[in-house]
Amino acid sequence: MDNKQIIETNVVKPSLVIFNKEIEYRILDTNSEFLLDSNIKEIEDYMNNNHGSGKEDSYKDELYKNAKEMWEKYAENLRDTKYMFYLNKKQYQFLTDLLIDKMDYDVNTVFLAIELTNMLGEWRTVGTKKDDDHIEGYVSDATQITYIYHLISKHKVKGLSHASYRFVEVLKKIGHISKIVAYYDASAKSLAKDIQDWVASFEPNVTIEGKDWGKENKEETVA
Repeated sequence: MDNKQIIETNVVKPSLVIFNKEIEYRILDTNSEFLLDSNIKEIEDYMNNNHGSGKEDSYKDELYKNAKEMWEKYAENLRDTKYMFYLNKKQYQFLTDLLIDKMDYDVNTVFLAIELTNMLGEWRTVGTKKDDDHIEGYVSDATQITYIYHLISKHKVKGLSHASYRFVEVLKKIGHISKIVAYYDASAKSLAKDIQDWVASFEPNVTIEGKDWGKENKEETVA
């Protein structure tokens, strides 16, 4: 997700839950969280416990190949991750009415709107049956959340009406998910750079400031 207005890259992992009437609702389920965090740790541990300094080129190539495959697995898992987009009835009605009935679409945005048709159709069927206090979780991926933001960001509200507050509430919900996506996306970018720096440090007299990838006093094995 690359919308600067809704992304805030965090070093510290943002909260993965919201609370409604003291009940916890997870935006990212525990299995997905464990998978992504395990992927990150696997790559970090691999670089910390393996190094190609003084080794044959074939050994260095194998180290790089293994690290790259681990990163690609993480990137694939991140792309496939689903998030729960929680809305109460009023927020749901505001968003669906806005996207389905009130927004103007041009030659560029109409294709984004069409891609959301199936998901929004399901939301319309399920969401309208709930009372005002109930929140419903809608399964979304990072791309769908980005599409929704891209479309509704063009909407304008007049004054501080009820619709204005609903608009802010929906934007905050999108922003919460965006922070989680940004955190794991930033980890992917950081790890990609670390892998390149790690490989560069295999060469004599090359060190990376602030990084200790075990040139000395660590067992050097290829997993």
